[in-house]
Amino acid sequence: MQEHHVTPCGGLAVWSVGGWVLGCLTALLGRRGVMACTAAVERAVHGHLEEQIAFLLHTDPPLAALVQEIQCEEMEHLNYAEASIPPGSVTARLVEPLIAVCTNALIALSTQGVSLTLLGELRRR
Repeated sequence: MQEHHVTPCGGLAVWSVGGWVLGCLTALLGRRGVMACTAAVERAVHGHLEEQIAFLLHTDPPLAALVQEIQCEEMEHLNYAEASIPPGSVTARLVEPLIAVCTNALIALSTQGVSLTLLGELRRR
């Protein structure tokens, strides 16, 4: 990433603390709560990575390939979490939408709105 002059987001500390707090809170709901949280976060991250890849394929294919590698790892987390949630889980139905909204908001904040600009640009293509 350094050769492309790309740095991790400035909100990395917020993500670390937020992840820890979210993990503690959903742990109170048991395994289903943790897996529902993991699935919601990973789904939001997957969507964000899809947007980055779509943009980078036209502007920087090698960096797009790097993001695709990251996406593969994140997809493993999502698949594991989804397979661990029983069908019709009330916990998942209640927890996932709230966590997804929070995760998407944090993505927008930590990228200082660039992710929203990128999404708008992709939609105009």
